[in-house]
Amino acid sequence: MDSTVLRLVGAREIATRLGRSRQRIQQLAEQDDFPEPFQELAMGRVWWEHDIEDWIHRARDGDPAGDVCGDDAIRELAERIADHLAERDQIFVDGDLIGALVEILRPALRSLRCRRD
Repeated sequence: MDSTVLRLVGAREIATRLGRSRQRIQQLAEQDDFPEPFQELAMGRVWWEHDIEDWIHRARDGDPAGDVCGDDAIRELAERIADHLAERDQIFVDGDLIGALVEILRPALRSLRCRRD
């Protein structure tokens, strides 16, 4: 995923990514561990691409919690903050600002003694 762009994906894109049918993706979307859709449009549900990628990563690793202290987790947190702001029409955070947010979050999490279990 290009982390400088926040992308939405539908069932067709997810199906292509996984090599599954669109119908199978709709079935998976009903499971509790599947990400919540960002929006439901006339054409169907759409999700943030990074949420889907995270779900794929967790499903393949068999680790629902994931690595909460690594650089990837910190970047994901920064992207989620950016998504939250965008969803509420507060501000659009581009890739450079997400990178700056990562740099702010990293020492903050370390000061909270974020550790790997």
